[in-house]
Amino acid sequence: MAHIPPNTTAAGPVRRPARTAGARRAERDLWGLLLVACAVPLTGSALDFARLSGAPVDGWSGAVLPWLRLLCSLAAGCWLAGLLAERRAARRRTALAVAAAACAARVADLVRAGEAQGVVGSVATTVLLAWLCGELAVRHGAGWRGLGIAPPGARTAAGRLTAAMVLGAVFVLAYTTVTWMAGLQTGLPAAAPWLPVLDRAQSAALGWSGPADMVANILFTGVAEEMVLVGAVVVLGRAAGRPLWAACAISLLLRVAAHLYLGVPGIALLLLGSCALLLYLRCRRLTPLVAGHIVYDLTASFAPSPEALSTCVLAVLLGTGAGFAAWLLWFAPAGPSEGGTSAAAGGDAVRIPASSGSGRGAEAAAEAGRPDGAVATGGPRT
Repeated sequence: MAHIPPNTTAAGPVRRPARTAGARRAERDLWGLLLVACAVPLTGSALDFARLSGAPVDGWSGAVLPWLRLLCSLAAGCWLAGLLAERRAARRRTALAVAAAACAARVADLVRAGEAQGVVGSVATTVLLAWLCGELAVRHGAGWRGLGIAPPGARTAAGRLTAAMVLGAVFVLAYTTVTWMAGLQTGLPAAAPWLPVLDRAQSAALGWSGPADMVANILFTGVAEEMVLVGAVVVLGRAAGRPLWAACAISLLLRVAAHLYLGVPGIALLLLGSCALLLYLRCRRLTPLVAGHIVYDLTASFAPSPEALSTCVLAVLLGTGAGFAAWLLWFAPAGPSEGGTSAAAGGDAVRIPASSGSGRGAEAAAEAGRPDGAVATGGPRT
């Protein structure tokens, strides 16, 4: 029997189909979005990790990060304005105004650092980043709904119950992740003192100048980690023709890298990142994913004590469990013995097409009993 080398046939080598121009543009857009969204967190995290490892980098963050924030805000604003002009959208002037506010605040922060400048710059940049994610999804055929913002069925009873369950699940998962991370921070110095571990308060490591700055950065974190690293990475990765595992690997790698300022305990973010991806791929709901992350961080920041935070988590856990029981009772798809086909009452809350558009394809597929490209599958912060 003749030996045939891998990736060949008897007729010759197997040629992979050429990627389309749209797929190549989607990949460029994906990497550009990740650069704009993650350049500041990754740089700051890398510098902090280097300091924890003993490298002489004191003062580098203050010298590098303000300029990097300005460049990223400017890039996000110009890119968004260009996308809106490309499809002649109506709100180009609004995008330019938000970009101008972000850049002005960043320049003012360079001249004289202050909490007000930081808050305005962070909030304006968060708005630009969220808007940019949606416009890129529109550019590549998914749209805001395909990204997971108000998808088909979101305003039905089943859709609202699903959103509440996703929000509660993210809240509890964030608490679980932080608890694991705190255990690593406590145990690693004794078990392996040579490993870098954060040696000061998390708020000090992040450089927050006050409560308003903390809230503004929490909003940015929720959008960057969930809307970009989950929703946009999956949608644009698909448009680029990349396998799902590659998109998930990029998402998890960047999420952990952005938390290396915590030292080795930052690997605990693999738990929250993996579960966030699973929730998104199963339910296709991005808004409750972002909201759950932000609500947890705000609760952990303003909770008067760890006991109060634990009480909040227990209440959310019980509420999420009750919501899941209600979903099973009223909206779960019927089994074959109860009608031969899955019930459509809760189908849109569980199966949403990857590129939803108007949602008519999903509704038609549900009526025909077949999927349509669906994927079935303070205190410390995250």
